[in-house]
Amino acid sequence: MEKTPNHAEKKQGSTIEFVIVIVIIAVLMKLLLDLFFSQQEKITNIAFVGLAQNFTSKINVIHGQWLMDKQPDIVVLNRLNSTEKQYVQVNKSGWVDSDHTSLACHKIWQQTLAMPLQVVKSPVVAIEIHNKTIKNGRLCRYSIANGQSFDYRSDTGKVKQVH
Repeated sequence: MEKTPNHAEKKQGSTIEFVIVIVIIAVLMKLLLDLFFSQQEKITNIAFVGLAQNFTSKINVIHGQWLMDKQPDIVVLNRLNSTEKQYVQVNKSGWVDSDHTSLACHKIWQQTLAMPLQVVKSPVVAIEIHNKTIKNGRLCRYSIANGQSFDYRSDTGKVKQVH
């Protein structure tokens, strides 16, 4: 004759099953979080590369407008589908620049992209690198936490990825 489990044995079995289910859920959550964060880093990297390309394009658009407008100190851009105008300060060579001394690279970013120093949810750091070979302009480096960055030279308008 088979012995039926009593209440204590049932309770012990339920507790063990509950612990096993919790462990399985914890392992699955860890795997999903790892996958999420690895994808988020890839997305940030791709977005930053796209932002650097957008920055380069906008710099060239502003310079082209400067040439068409007979080389003014401030280039006026009309926004698509809007009556708003964007005013961009340029140097004597027609490249985006700023006469601010402390936050010049930040100001260049704002004038060029008209957006906060941020990509996805990662902040972008803007620093000016003092280089004695640059006589009539500045060298700005824009970078994110993982070390990815690009440089902008306001004397030549060149944008270069840095590895």
